[in-house]
Amino acid sequence: ERVDLEKEALGNQFDKSTRPFWSWSLVDEFDRPNVQLLTNRVEELATELRRRIKDGVIPSSEEFELYDDLAHYVLYYRHIVDQIVDLGQQTISKPNWPRFRDEFEHWFLIGKVKSPSYAKAVHVFSYLYQLKRAFFHIFHYVIGRTWPIAKLRARIFESIFSHDLRNYRSALYRNMNEVTTLIVGQSGTGKELVARAIGLSQYLPFHAKTEKFAESDLEKFVALNLSAFSSSIIESELFGHEKGSYTGAESKRIGWLESVGRYGTVFLDEVGDLDLAIQVKLLRVLQNRQFQRIGESKTRSFHGKFIAATNRDLKTEMQSGEFREDFYYRICSDVIQTPSLRSQLNDSVEEFEFLVDFLARRISPEIADGLKADVLNWYEQSSMHDYDWPGNMRELEQCVRNIMIHNEYHPTIYHPSSRQSFEKQLSSVQLTAEQLLSHYCLLAYQKFGSYEKAATALGLDRRTVRAKCQLQKPASPGE
Repeated sequence: ERVDLEKEALGNQFDKSTRPFWSWSLVDEFDRPNVQLLTNRVEELATELRRRIKDGVIPSSEEFELYDDLAHYVLYYRHIVDQIVDLGQQTISKPNWPRFRDEFEHWFLIGKVKSPSYAKAVHVFSYLYQLKRAFFHIFHYVIGRTWPIAKLRARIFESIFSHDLRNYRSALYRNMNEVTTLIVGQSGTGKELVARAIGLSQYLPFHAKTEKFAESDLEKFVALNLSAFSSSIIESELFGHEKGSYTGAESKRIGWLESVGRYGTVFLDEVGDLDLAIQVKLLRVLQNRQFQRIGESKTRSFHGKFIAATNRDLKTEMQSGEFREDFYYRICSDVIQTPSLRSQLNDSVEEFEFLVDFLARRISPEIADGLKADVLNWYEQSSMHDYDWPGNMRELEQCVRNIMIHNEYHPTIYHPSSRQSFEKQLSSVQLTAEQLLSHYCLLAYQKFGSYEKAATALGLDRRTVRAKCQLQKPASPGE
C-alpha cells in the first residue's frame, strides 16, 4: 500500500528500484531514495500551503487537517530522525526541545492563524519521539524480507498506534496501554522480540520544564517465563507480598504489576502454563486494573501494559479445562501470530541466504562473509531444503554456530523425506505401524516444539515420544 501511495505522490520521480516493503539492510533506512524525494515534496507542498494561508486563503477544516499531517511529517524527518542517535546503545539521546519548539512554531503558527495542533507542542514532541522508538524496535529487531515478516511488522506497529494515526494522536495515546496483547506462534519465532518491540515503544510524556521524558522506557519492560517457575514464585513476582505472608517471606516485596508503573510493560511468556488460580487473579487485574499483594487487604492499581505469549493452542486448552475461557477473552483483543521459519522460506527462496547473513554478522562481524559462505555451501550439499526447522530462528542460529565450530550441522531429529512424501506413503499404506507412530510423533514435536508438549497432545509418555522421534535418524550433509 505504501509503495502505491509513493508512486502516486512522486509520479515520474518515483525510484523503481524500491522493494515492495521495507526491511533491514546494511543501508540506513533514511538513505532510501523515495524517502528523500517524499520528504522534499512534502516540505515544498507544506511551504506553499503556508504561503497561501498567510496571503489570506482560509482552508477548510479538512484541508487544515491535511496540512497538519504534512507538518507532522516534515517535523519527523527534518528533526526527530536526526535527534535520536544512540538507540543502538539502548539509551534515548537528550531531546533538543528548544530547536523543536522553534520548528513547531514555524509550521503550526502561520502568521496569526493557528493550526489544529498548535496547542499541543509537547504532545506532538512526545508522539514523534515515540514513532522513532517504535520504528527502531520493530525495524532493527524483527528481521526478514518476506511477506509474512512484513505483515508481522505492520501488525506490531498497529498494536502500538492502532491502524489510524490520527485517532492515536488525538485520543488513543492515553489508553492504548490498557489493551492486552496476545502473541501466538511456534517456539523460536521471536515472540519475546515482538513483545519487547511493543513494550519499549509505549507513549512517554515529555516535560518541557525539565526537558525530560516521564521516565526511561528501557527500564520498564519485565519478562517472566511462566514455564520456568513454580506457581507460588510467579504469584509473588507478579503481585508482591507482605513480610510474613508465607513461609520464607522474610521481607516485603513489591511485585512487577506495581513496580512497572504507568509506562511499563509486564510480559508473561508461556501463558498457557499459568495455574488456573493465578488466571483468576489476573482476570481481575485485566477487568478492573486492581490487585492485592499476597498477605495484604489493601487494593492497588495496575497502570501498565500487559502482554502474554504462548505456543499452545489455547482453544484446545480451554476445551480440556486447562485454560479459563473468561481469561482468554480478556487477553485476545489484540492477537499477533508470529510466522514460522518454514513459512518464510516457502515465501522466498532467497530468504535463507539473507537470514544466514544477518545471523553471521550478529555472531561475529569480522568473519561474517566467510561464515555465511560456509553455511550456504553446507546447505547446498545437504538434504535439508525441505526441513521444517521446528526450532525456527533459534534453531537456525544454532545451525550457523555449529557450522562455525564444526563445519557441519545435524538436527536432533530429521527425516530427509518431505511431509508430502510422508502423506504419499500414508495414503498408499507403505508404512508399518511403528513407522507411522514415529512419523506422527515427529510431526507433533515439530508443531509444539518440545517432547513434553507433543506427548501431552498425543496422550503418550514424554520418553516414548522422544524415542520414536529419534528413530528418524539425522541426515548427514551430502547424503
